[in-house]
Amino acid sequence: MKNLVVIVCCFCLFSVETNAQCFASSGNPVGGSDNIGVLDKQLLRVHTFYRYNYAGKYYAENKTYTGEKRILKDADYNYAGCLLAYGIGNKLTVETEAGYFINKTQHYIVGNYNLTGFGLSNLLFNIKPRLYFNADKRIEYSVSAGINIPFSTDLQRNDAGILLPVDVQPSTGSYGIVLQSFLIKENSFSGWRFFLVNRFEKYFENNNNYIFGNVYFNSFYVTKHFVFEKYKLKDWTAIMQLKNVIKDRNYHYNQMVKASGNVSFFAVPQLNISLNSWNLSVLFEIPVYQYYNEIQLASSYAFSVNVVKDISFNKN
Repeated sequence: MKNLVVIVCCFCLFSVETNAQCFASSGNPVGGSDNIGVLDKQLLRVHTFYRYNYAGKYYAENKTYTGEKRILKDADYNYAGCLLAYGIGNKLTVETEAGYFINKTQHYIVGNYNLTGFGLSNLLFNIKPRLYFNADKRIEYSVSAGINIPFSTDLQRNDAGILLPVDVQPSTGSYGIVLQSFLIKENSFSGWRFFLVNRFEKYFENNNNYIFGNVYFNSFYVTKHFVFEKYKLKDWTAIMQLKNVIKDRNYHYNQMVKASGNVSFFAVPQLNISLNSWNLSVLFEIPVYQYYNEIQLASSYAFSVNVVKDISFNKN
C-alpha cells in the first residue's frame, strides 16, 4: 500500500509528453465521490459510485489491540450510491444523493457467526450557492446546506427477529443536517488544481433513542491534469486527497457510548480518465493515523469506483 502512495505521488509531480490545457470550467471538478463547487447553468451531472470498506484490526487509542476483549474477527460493507446535481444558474446548484448497502457485515470470532444488514441508507437534499469567484485569479468559494432523510425510521432485524447492532444498520434511522464549504484554486494552463473541502454532519435521535455523534470531514486535494496526445484515451487527472475525519461519541438513552468516536487521517490517491462527457475514476483510501476511544474495530482500507456523466441542456 505504501508503494501505491509513492507511485501516485510521483505521477502527480512529474509528467512526460503532456500538453497544458485549459479547464472547461472552474466549477465542474470531481474529487472522491463529491462534486467540488457549483455546476454550469443547465448542466445535469449523474454521478454513480461503488465503495468497499474493510475493517480488520482493533484499536485502543492509537495502538492496535489484540487482547481478549475483541468480539469481531473483522467487518466489511459494499455500498452503491447515486448523486444527481443540476446547475440552476452559474451561481447555484441543487443536489440529491441516495445509496444502498448491499451488505454491512460483522464476522464474529466465536462460532464463525455473522450478522448482516442491507438496504437503502439516507436521502440527502442539498443546495449549493457560489459565494465568490475571481476569474483572473481562478479562485472559487461555495457553500452548501442540506437535510438528511432516512428511508426508514424502523431499525432492521434479522430473520430471528433480533435487532441488529447499530454498526450494521443500513440507515441511521434519524434525520440530520449537512453543511459544507468548497474552496477551489486552479492554474488552467499548467493543469494544477487545489481544493479545500469541509463537511459537517449532525444527526438527531432515532426511534431507538440513539444519537450518532457529530462528524467533521476536512479534505485537501491536489490534482494534476494530463493530456497524452498520442493515445486515444488521452485525458487523465491524477488526484491526491489528504482527509481528516473527526467523529464525536454516540449517545444511547442520554448515556454516552464510551466505545465510540475517533480521529482519523487518510491518504486517498485517485486516478480519473475523461472521454467526452464521461468520467471514470478509481480511488484507494489508506489510513495513516487513527485514534479510537476505548476499544473499537478500525478501518483498514477502502476503495471506490466512480462513473460520472454530464448532460448539458444549455443550447449555447
